[in-house]
Amino acid sequence: MSEQKMFKSNHLIYLLEDDSDDAYLIRNALKNDKIMSHSIMTFDSLEKLVKALSNFKPDLIIMDLNVTDSDGFNTMLTVKHSAQSVPIVVVTGMADEAMGDRLIQLGAQDYVPKSELTSSLLQRVIRFSKERHHLLQILENSANRDALTMLYSRKALDSKLDELVKHAERYGEKFAVLFIDLDNFKPINDQFGHDAGDQLLQHVANRLTLFSRSTDFVARFGGDEFVTLLPHVKTRDDAEQASKQQLNAICDDFYVTDSDGQAQQVHLSASIGYALYGEDGECGVELIKAADAAMYQNKQNR
Repeated sequence: MSEQKMFKSNHLIYLLEDDSDDAYLIRNALKNDKIMSHSIMTFDSLEKLVKALSNFKPDLIIMDLNVTDSDGFNTMLTVKHSAQSVPIVVVTGMADEAMGDRLIQLGAQDYVPKSELTSSLLQRVIRFSKERHHLLQILENSANRDALTMLYSRKALDSKLDELVKHAERYGEKFAVLFIDLDNFKPINDQFGHDAGDQLLQHVANRLTLFSRSTDFVARFGGDEFVTLLPHVKTRDDAEQASKQQLNAICDDFYVTDSDGQAQQVHLSASIGYALYGEDGECGVELIKAADAAMYQNKQNR
C-alpha cells in the first residue's frame, strides 16, 4: 500500500439519483480522488434515502432534485429535515443561478449543474462543502452556548422550549420549567469584584449541570438567572421535588478570588419557581412568565 493511500480518509456518501447513467458519472468522478476515498450508496427514490437516513447518517449527501417520487424544492426540504447535521451538495440538470441561491438558503452547502460537472470540480465542491459545514456548526454551537458558563444560551433555550411545546402538543405529554434567581449575587459582586461574580456564576452552572438528569436542559437566562427544562415531568410533586434538588445543589458556600487576588468564602442562596405545561401555560413565553412569577412569590415569602 502506498503512503498516499494509507493516509486517505474514507467518507460515506449517500447519492440520491434515479438516472443510472448520471449516477455512474458521479461515482466515476469521485473514483480517482487523491485526497479522499469515497464509499457511495445510491438511492433511486426519496423514500429509500429517508429510510436510510433514519438508520445511519453519512458524511455527505449528493442529491438530484427530481427523482421518481419527488421534485424541486420539496426534495431539498425533505432531505434537509431528514439529514439534520449532514452537509448536502445538489447536483441537478437545471442550470439556474437563482435556484442555486435558493437551495443554499434552504440548507444546501453547494449547487452544481450537471452540464458543468467534472471530476475536479465535484471533488473540490465536496471538500469545501464539508469544511464550510464544519465551520457553520462551530458558529452555531458557539451561538447556542453562554460564553461565561458554557450552559445553553437564551437563544438555545427559546428553541428548545418551542421543540418541547410541539412534542407535548402532539403526544399529550407534560414538562416543567424551573426559573432560578440568585438571592444575594449583587452584594457579592459589589464587594469582591466582577471577576469574583463571574467565578460564582460558573460554580452555579457546574452545580446545576452536575445535579441534573441527562435529559434536562440547563440554560443561563441572563445575569444571575437560570432556567432548567425538565422533559417528561408529569406532576407538580415531581416539579417541586426537582426544584428542591436544584436549590440544595446551589445554596452552599463557595470560594472565589477577589480583586486583590485573595480567596474569599461566600454563602449563596437562591429562589426558584416552576411552571407545568398544560396547567401554567401553553407556550414558551407563558411558561417562563409563570415560572418567573412563582420564583418571585417564593422569594417574597421567605
